[in-house]
Amino acid sequence: MQRNRSKQKSVSKSSLSHTVSKKNEREIITAYSLSTDGKAIAKGEDQIVVFVKDLLPGEKAKVEIIKKKSTYKLALVTKLESTVSYRTIPPCQYYDLCGGCQLQHISSEFQSNFKLQWFFETLKRIGKWNDSHFLKAEQILEVVYLKKEYYRRRIRLHFDGKNLGFKQSSSNKVTNISNCLITTELINNKIEFIKKALLKCVSLLENKHWECEIEITESDDEKIIIHVADVFNFDKNLQISNIIKVIEKNLEINQDQHILIKHPDLQKFKLKKQSFIQPHINCIFHYYKYIKFSIDLFLKKNQFRIQNFITYDLYSGAGVFTGIPYFAGLQYNLKINCYGIEGIKEAIESLNQNYKNLPVQGKTQNVDDFIQEQFENKTKDPNNYHGIHILILDPPRSGCTITNMQKIVEICAKNALILYLACDPASFARDSRVLLEGGFQLTNLTLFDSFGHTTHYEVLGCFEKNE
Repeated sequence: MQRNRSKQKSVSKSSLSHTVSKKNEREIITAYSLSTDGKAIAKGEDQIVVFVKDLLPGEKAKVEIIKKKSTYKLALVTKLESTVSYRTIPPCQYYDLCGGCQLQHISSEFQSNFKLQWFFETLKRIGKWNDSHFLKAEQILEVVYLKKEYYRRRIRLHFDGKNLGFKQSSSNKVTNISNCLITTELINNKIEFIKKALLKCVSLLENKHWECEIEITESDDEKIIIHVADVFNFDKNLQISNIIKVIEKNLEINQDQHILIKHPDLQKFKLKKQSFIQPHINCIFHYYKYIKFSIDLFLKKNQFRIQNFITYDLYSGAGVFTGIPYFAGLQYNLKINCYGIEGIKEAIESLNQNYKNLPVQGKTQNVDDFIQEQFENKTKDPNNYHGIHILILDPPRSGCTITNMQKIVEICAKNALILYLACDPASFARDSRVLLEGGFQLTNLTLFDSFGHTTHYEVLGCFEKNE
């Protein structure tokens, strides 16, 4: 790993040159913006938009067109003519090959600046937030900066029979690595052991053609949990079960291992090793803190208005956040029952075990079905339907869908709080507009810069309705 960047102050203008084909078109362009996938945006000589890898706004370059469509072109830099002050030398030796990090050539401060710019553009362009809601977002947004290197507590490495690492950008070719700049040091220390063990498996399985994906997770008790996530078999004479058996034996996998999380309100919190876990090793503490803060304010305001709070955590996973309303309510002597809804049985089993003897319960159910069920209950008997007071949403990248969000507006109580934690800002922008149009007000908004050197970040929006 290259840790010392103090001597890397200058950047060679020729350092970004790519090997080019003699037959492709070439142009000289100047970038004016950066897209959300990290590519620079420029206008070609024919005024068609050009997306360029490894170029930055304000920089001029000679480029080769590698793909051309009627409305846009893709290009690679052949020679960098001028640079901007915030360009830096990528600190990772695999940057040019690995498809994982897109922003290592940008200084840390400007990485965050671009994410902030992208978020507001997403609210306007995809979310179509009106001016008043957009202005409120600008006024109240808080940015939380998390550790940007050696932070990722879980990675999935691909083994192709020879190489162990991450797939290259837009390719199935595996970049062979010995370490990763954004992965915790405990996991990095395990990579060579895993590689040697898998190479041994190749010989034990008589070099037959198979590949696999290995998931590696750092537990908060500083143990490394290894899981065979997938196996790809290209030899009909070799059974996948036999491949897995040999891999698990050589990787010394303990099937009874669980992932331990330092939970803010519970002494012990365990997950099954195949369960979803927030990738940044510090993010659970920060997300939990901000979710609990908003719930605390809502309970304080409504402790004498509402007799029985109804709270749900949808897409709850193993329930890291499910019990927050219960713990927040203790200071007001409120006994709040909390429910987690998740479609994965193993995750709900972990939830119920972690909250054993507490009024926090998980149910294995598809979230779409749960929302529809609640919507039908209200439609059939609106007078006796009490509605949800606190709703935590932590959906996958696809979000909740507009249809589900419209139903969520209907099944919430007259006084309600929705906390939407999003890993995809576009889904957040689209879904949250439904809440704003349905009578909810944006009360808190937080951008967590929790994926340093990549284009990714997470957002927490708190939306409240009072009638």
